[in-house]
Amino acid sequence: MIEIEKKVRESKGFKVLMAMLDEYFGKDNYQIRQYQFDGYPGADPNVDFTVIVDLPKLKGVSFGVLRSGNPEMFRSGGTGSIGIGIPTEDTTSRLISGEHGTGLAYALGQMKWAFGAGVDDVDDLHEYFDIFMDYYHHL
Repeated sequence: MIEIEKKVRESKGFKVLMAMLDEYFGKDNYQIRQYQFDGYPGADPNVDFTVIVDLPKLKGVSFGVLRSGNPEMFRSGGTGSIGIGIPTEDTTSRLISGEHGTGLAYALGQMKWAFGAGVDDVDDLHEYFDIFMDYYHHL
């Protein structure tokens, strides 16, 4: 497991996610509560992962990097998409953090973002995080 965690932390998806959190919130303005790594049976690891983050105004936000398992994750550079799950009271769905919540796209009715934004698409990532920040600032 330590080897897979190391590969996740070295992945492009993880590095891009951390850069986006640092850019939008500042390194000292969020706390990573938990890292959740999914799957990885035997020799064919599937290491999609979610980072549960507590922000000053919103606790238990799920930032997930999807489709980062073999073969994408372990090839040079990595790949995947970043999705955001937000805690909301008006749903029976649960986020990985255990909070009631849903995906950002569903909460805002912006289905263009149903699968998040691609790790390699800087413009889409900034647009996606801008939408999240607009939601966040109106809490």
